[in-house]
Amino acid sequence: MAYALSGCATMSPEECLQANWEEVGYNDAVEGYPVSRSSEHREACASTGVTVDFALYRNGHTLGLPYYCTRETGFETADHGGDFATQCRREIFPEYVLGYSEGLDVFALKTEMREIEIQIDEKSDQAEALLIQIGQLRTARDNPELSKDARKEARYQLSQLESLYSTLNQDIEWLNRARDDVFEEIDAITAAFYRSL
Repeated sequence: MAYALSGCATMSPEECLQANWEEVGYNDAVEGYPVSRSSEHREACASTGVTVDFALYRNGHTLGLPYYCTRETGFETADHGGDFATQCRREIFPEYVLGYSEGLDVFALKTEMREIEIQIDEKSDQAEALLIQIGQLRTARDNPELSKDARKEARYQLSQLESLYSTLNQDIEWLNRARDDVFEEIDAITAAFYRSL
């Protein structure tokens, strides 16, 4: 019903002319829009000469809010990084507040997991670059046309880089385990939440 037309208008002229403002307010509330959405409808309907009946809109919005301001909605909003819905007033919808708090815990874990994945990617890139250098140094070490000193230097650098490569791989392995642990924690908390509904 209250959808965006051409990316801007909240209602078409036809919808404005046929609007049941209590129903519009109800549907907006259920979809998570604040009561200020009515001003966008007023602008969308201005060209038709239709005005928003704010009293009916607000009444419908009030009736619809309990269907949006739930613990589940709060959880999913926070879990996806959304802002707290100010229309879900804390004193009226404590379940929404509880769910939002629970969702924030999951969002924090997801943020932690993304940070770990960034580290994995960075270290993997470093390891890949090291492999190229290691290959070049092995070629130099085994090249009989190079001087003894040059091959000796290649061996020394090779041992340093191979040690660094080994350390990087250990770090990557540890980070992969840490990421898997966080993922399992997210999965467990989320599953427990939905079981509790």
